[in-house]
Amino acid sequence: MNITRAIRPVRRRRTALAFALGSLLALSLSATSAQGAALAGKGAAAEQCTMRSDGEQAIEELKRCSRTAFDTLFAQAPAGRMPHGFMRGQLLRCTACGQPAADRAFGLLAGAVYHGKDFHTDERGGHVNAVMGLDLRVFDGEVDYATYPDDGRQAIRIAYRRDTGGLVTDWIREVRPGVYAGVAILTEEGLQSWRVMDFVLYR
Repeated sequence: MNITRAIRPVRRRRTALAFALGSLLALSLSATSAQGAALAGKGAAAEQCTMRSDGEQAIEELKRCSRTAFDTLFAQAPAGRMPHGFMRGQLLRCTACGQPAADRAFGLLAGAVYHGKDFHTDERGGHVNAVMGLDLRVFDGEVDYATYPDDGRQAIRIAYRRDTGGLVTDWIREVRPGVYAGVAILTEEGLQSWRVMDFVLYR
């Protein structure tokens, strides 16, 4: 019997369950702080999201950006170079529940669940695994260049396979050398697409 094949589906189910539970917890946390986040967002809406740093320092700059400023930065950025190898990642905002990374509880939860993505690509694309939990490579996806539906400009698309439900597509653009801002879009047949997460990938 191939033990690896037997264990892998179990790990995938456990990781998917952990991610789902984490999302539900983030939604419950938003009930107590969504009002404060909305007020803070009004004051920051007119601010620009200026990126001057690379690596981990770039993360702190993105965390200080309002959603409006983040959207402007994403809309103006080029698709950038196709990422290769392991890229560390952080969730910036649960856009589905209005929860920013600055919220300590959400930040701790997101950091425990999501670690980044492992790209197996050439200049045109390839495939990727999300890295979650205890360094598990899960949620296979296909990577290529495509037109981002919201603005008609090119971005890097990560379309996940049907073993994750076939509903989530990530879109990323390179906002600094080796730093990619991303949005996760949930789509389901017959329903309007909606954005669930903002995130960042970096070296």
